[in-house]
Amino acid sequence: MVDGQVWLGLLLAAIGAVAGAPPVLLVGILVVLVALLRRLWSRFGLRNVEYERRLASDRAVWGDEIPLEVTVWNRKLLPLPWLRAEDYVPEEMRLRERQLSRADRPGLAILDNTWSLAWYERVTRHFHVVADRRGVFRLGAVRLRVADLFARETAEEERSRPATYVVRPRSLPVQERVPERAAMGERVAPASLFQDPALFAGVRPYQPGDPLRQVHWKATARTGQIVVKRFDPSRQRELVLAVDIQTMEGPHWLMAYDEQVFEGLCVAAASLARRSLGEGAACGLLAAAFAGTPRPVVWIPPSGSPGQLGRITDALARFSPGASAPYEDVLASLPRRVGPGATVVALSGRDPATYVGVLRRLARVGYGVQLVAMGPDAAALARSARGRGVPAMTAVLEPDWRTSDALVVGA
Repeated sequence: MVDGQVWLGLLLAAIGAVAGAPPVLLVGILVVLVALLRRLWSRFGLRNVEYERRLASDRAVWGDEIPLEVTVWNRKLLPLPWLRAEDYVPEEMRLRERQLSRADRPGLAILDNTWSLAWYERVTRHFHVVADRRGVFRLGAVRLRVADLFARETAEEERSRPATYVVRPRSLPVQERVPERAAMGERVAPASLFQDPALFAGVRPYQPGDPLRQVHWKATARTGQIVVKRFDPSRQRELVLAVDIQTMEGPHWLMAYDEQVFEGLCVAAASLARRSLGEGAACGLLAAAFAGTPRPVVWIPPSGSPGQLGRITDALARFSPGASAPYEDVLASLPRRVGPGATVVALSGRDPATYVGVLRRLARVGYGVQLVAMGPDAAALARSARGRGVPAMTAVLEPDWRTSDALVVGA
């Protein structure tokens, strides 16, 4: 195409020179110049052009913002009248300053930028990624295009610029619904989330669903009223947060799920992990979740190390709502992973009928067991579990997991 324009321009210039027609000669010269300029930008336009996309951090908590810098540098004498960068980013990504455009590739959107660059000019633009979705987000390639002085595209090139950032779920303060004042002015909960049988703290009136093995028979005979043993919150113990990924009844492989309950479970797990680690316990995580690895089960052994909360919240960020195995099978695998004496906190938004038997067996062989029920029917689920002999309480995020300022737990 360019060679044809050159020959056409040379022909017109020759005709104008031979015929003594200056306008024809001028047109021929202009055609040759335009063709040569187009060839110049087509051949050298993208040479020594550097494009960099840099995220200030590869980790964020839901609700935060990640600074994003886009820098382009024309490292040559040839100016660029028009340079366009089409940056392929996840379609779920949202920028505070710019609306993303639709891409021709599934699952991706385009961050579109254009510049006019002089020789050796470098320009940096600043954006902020709004972390309003939990998950792992992968940025792809960038397509660069240049045009000549007449705004005709002359060259195009795609460059690989892989990058990943992780948005962790929120972790909120954990509050007891009905605190009580104990001796020495301390405030304790009537039904602690993590209890230590070695720390006897007195008795309380019997409530429907309390296990019979916790009844204090001597105190019952003395007072004439059925009372059960009460224990102080446990300290320095192993704790496993077992998250039920399935949020709707039916086979575990169904892809239907309740987004509100699922995201609430992730927030609750992160909040309970932060609290238990802050109290000195060794905390771990177990779930039959697809989390970006070939393994069907996510298992983080209990630990109290400084980086444990980050490991747990990173795993929660990668959870997808589809369960990889039945919850009862995952709970049954616990004895192979952690020894008796550990406390198992089962977080679920479903009817416990399918897995309550496994929790009872774990309790009989020496594990501490506590069900934390969530969702719109949390109170009924907790009552059902207590009626089957499993300690249970509810966890509520009000008004929802996005705007709540605390995880409220109670009987």
